[in-house]
Amino acid sequence: MVRQQLAKLGAAQRHLFHGTFLRTGYKRFQTHYQPTLLLGDVWHEDHQPLTDHLWFNYTKGFLRLGELLAGDQVTFFARVGSYQKGRWDHRLQDFRLQRPTKVARSGPAPLTARPALPTDPHALIGYIMVTNAAFYRASGRLIDDFYVAAYRQWRRNKDSESR
Repeated sequence: MVRQQLAKLGAAQRHLFHGTFLRTGYKRFQTHYQPTLLLGDVWHEDHQPLTDHLWFNYTKGFLRLGELLAGDQVTFFARVGSYQKGRWDHRLQDFRLQRPTKVARSGPAPLTARPALPTDPHALIGYIMVTNAAFYRASGRLIDDFYVAAYRQWRRNKDSESR
C-alpha cells in the first residue's frame, strides 16, 4: 500500500499527527531486535485521514507515556519520509512518518498516569514478547527466554523499589 496522502505533505516540515495505539511488536535483524509499536487510523492535524496503520520504532517519546493500551489516542509531530519496501527484486517506494517528537496521549477520557515501561532495550523487548505471547505462539514467532528474563528481572527490581 503506497501512502499517497503522506507523499503529498512532503518532507520539508514537521506536521501534527494523531493515531490510535493498536499494539506493540518488534522487528528483527539477524540477532538484533528493535521494539516497535503500531498506530492505526493515522490522520493529519487538518482531520485528513492518511493511512489505516503505521509502524514506529518505540522511541523515548513513546516510552515516556508509560504503558499504552489498545485504543489510546496519541498525538505527535513528525516528518514524512520515504523508503523502499518489498523483495529485493520487486522494490516499491512507500512513505512513513519518522522522528516523532512531542508525543502525548490525548482523548476525551481523563489521562491517568500509566505504569512505566522498561527503558532498557532488552527488558522492553521482553515486555513486548510477554504481552504478545499468545499472538506470537499462534503465528510461530520467536519468544526469546533471554529477553523475557530481562523483563522479569526489571519487573522484580521495580516491585522491590515500590515496597
